[in-house]
Amino acid sequence: MIKKLLIFTLLLFSFSGLVFAQDADDSFDDFDSIFEGAGEDIEVEQTAPVVSTPASGPMSAIKFSGHFEGGVGLACIIIDKPDFGGYLDLDNILYINVKPNPIFALHGAVETSFENKFALALNYFYFDYMLLDRVFISAGKKSLTWGYTRLFENCNVMEDTNGQLNGEFRFPWSTGTLTFVGCYNYALFNTTPSYRNISYAVSLEQTIGHTSVNLFAKKYGQSEMYGTVHKGPLAGLEAKRTILGFDVYAQGFARISDYKKLNSADGYRDVTATAGFYRLWDTKDPNYGINIEYQYRWVPGADPEKGGIIHNHEIFLQGGIKRMGKNKNMKIGVEWQHNFSVNKGEFTFAFITDGLLPYASWENGFEIDYTSSSKPKFTLGSKISIKLDY
Repeated sequence: MIKKLLIFTLLLFSFSGLVFAQDADDSFDDFDSIFEGAGEDIEVEQTAPVVSTPASGPMSAIKFSGHFEGGVGLACIIIDKPDFGGYLDLDNILYINVKPNPIFALHGAVETSFENKFALALNYFYFDYMLLDRVFISAGKKSLTWGYTRLFENCNVMEDTNGQLNGEFRFPWSTGTLTFVGCYNYALFNTTPSYRNISYAVSLEQTIGHTSVNLFAKKYGQSEMYGTVHKGPLAGLEAKRTILGFDVYAQGFARISDYKKLNSADGYRDVTATAGFYRLWDTKDPNYGINIEYQYRWVPGADPEKGGIIHNHEIFLQGGIKRMGKNKNMKIGVEWQHNFSVNKGEFTFAFITDGLLPYASWENGFEIDYTSSSKPKFTLGSKISIKLDY
């Protein structure tokens, strides 16, 4: 029997928004994955937030807005036999933006959600400052995304320090940008602060002809660990350009374990190479989009006898159609991720109809988790979802 209240979040029709559970267990919590996204660039039309501020005076620099999402529905998980259940989700984000002058801005967001229990979190709180109309400075609790790739999450080299206290400095010029970031885990504030716990990242992006090239590197503070092993530095290179209407890109980076052994496998923790392409056809309705990535990851220290993978090959595909039907209010999204090295993967399909009720969508989907070593898991569900910007 189902022991938990089942929760899932709305499928945003965005290619980079889909995040899927990796383990095929009996929990309905995995059903969240069906409705978490299918293509940021196949954009869903949104109503702009309604912001009420005084016409003049100090308060005119302060703007409040928010976003609410909620849904109720039914789900079924099938492995050996059907297991039915229901779910409820609630999520509200309150935004505050303060811009008293053109060179300074303050941003904050507080999120209240219900996922088996109520939770309150500070999503971000940071400031932006333009120094001498040339250098961009930003600092506070914030998240950063580095990388031209769109689907595989491990390609964002800033992911593991997001949500920390991040200080960002950007120096732009006509054809490129130099970016420097310092990251400090504020959970360490109860200990003696040390510069040794600061992680550093640098990115040099330059446009050469019609190609964007980005060289990046990151060095972790002494408190950043993989279990009991310190996170060694990483360095990488990526490039992207448009060819015949397709955005084509590639990225490669290596995590170093020993500088003195770079001429052998012992010098590397892992090496990752990713390539892909994306295109959106939106000149007429309906709109179509597709994004495909292939990734190879080499982990020389992996132990196959303990389930480790030395050579890992994966493919990730997302596609979607929007503005379907007479009222242009229907959308379809699909995602397929397959690991060739262990012969396992997930396939997801979602269908959404907007506008049946004010602010509401009807969402239906299913997900198949499969592997060569166990029975496939089928997850199906349907819900009414409410979205409101205010």
